[in-house]
Amino acid sequence: MLICSIRHWSRLVSALLSLMVAAVCLSLTAAQPPGDFERAVALFRQRNYQQAAAALSAVLTAEPGRTEARLWLGKSLINLGRFGEAEAELRRFTLERPANDEGCYLLAYALFRQGRSRESLAVYEQAAHLKAPTADDLKIIGLNYGLLGDYDRAANYLTRAVAADPDNLEARYYLGRVWFTLNRFAEAIKEFRAVLQRDPQHVKAQNNLGQALEGQNDTEGALAAYRRAVELDSRSQKPGELPLLNLGALLLQKNEITEAISILTRAVAVNPASAPARFQLARAYLRQERLADAERELEAAVKLDPKDRGAHYQLGRLYHRLGKTEQARRELEISEQLGSRGKP
Repeated sequence: MLICSIRHWSRLVSALLSLMVAAVCLSLTAAQPPGDFERAVALFRQRNYQQAAAALSAVLTAEPGRTEARLWLGKSLINLGRFGEAEAELRRFTLERPANDEGCYLLAYALFRQGRSRESLAVYEQAAHLKAPTADDLKIIGLNYGLLGDYDRAANYLTRAVAADPDNLEARYYLGRVWFTLNRFAEAIKEFRAVLQRDPQHVKAQNNLGQALEGQNDTEGALAAYRRAVELDSRSQKPGELPLLNLGALLLQKNEITEAISILTRAVAVNPASAPARFQLARAYLRQERLADAERELEAAVKLDPKDRGAHYQLGRLYHRLGKTEQARRELEISEQLGSRGKP
């Protein structure tokens, strides 16, 4: 009986020791700090993309088979704007994980950001077989078609993007741009107004609303829209010249020369490298017979945009008026050559 009792206690103690060892091992495992990959992902989630990319590259150097690290590296590189490098990583990832829809969609996006629309669309088609595209995916597909000049398909996909997510302001804005390009001004106005209803500070939508209203020959509506766009843009951190340029050009069209010159002078001050702004300002100066000022602006315009036929033509005519015969001949010849190149 004593021997049996000793054996019983021995087995009990052994079992207890095994449980204690397992518990200690479990606690040690739980207390272990995260590995390099987990730390790299944490950096990405904190939007420290530069550090995340470096950490993920180190992970892949140490563990070339850590496939998921390549996906996260591709994401980091996209956020850093390094789209060529992102493409390389995502291509390798999709070769290793061809059924992963996220990698496929990211690869298509990286190609789009490099301006490779046909390749991007081909990859989007593959991705759509793995998972239905989101509103953002539909938006980029539409933009790809827009870059290729296929505006009907662009409108189709952007319309689908807006239907999938009515608050996707980028999709709405670009849909408005496509309708404007197709001269469907009523549809363009509808989309730009929908953007402004959701974001009243959207400068581009406000400026494009003016262009669409102008396309409908609603001059007063266009002027009001442009003035609002100029007001909004003046409050932005990086104001541009386009709202001023559009407002000034329309004022010039209405023969309101003094205000047009004031507005166009501001456009040139905002962006001295804008050939269209300088050209329109020159036209306004010509209306006031300020020939020296017009000459200065036209010379700047053709220097900034040597392929602008209209600017060369206007400068040639101005040189002729100023008695600069040789310079006039040269500018008019350039204008004619540019015109002949545009003929089929």
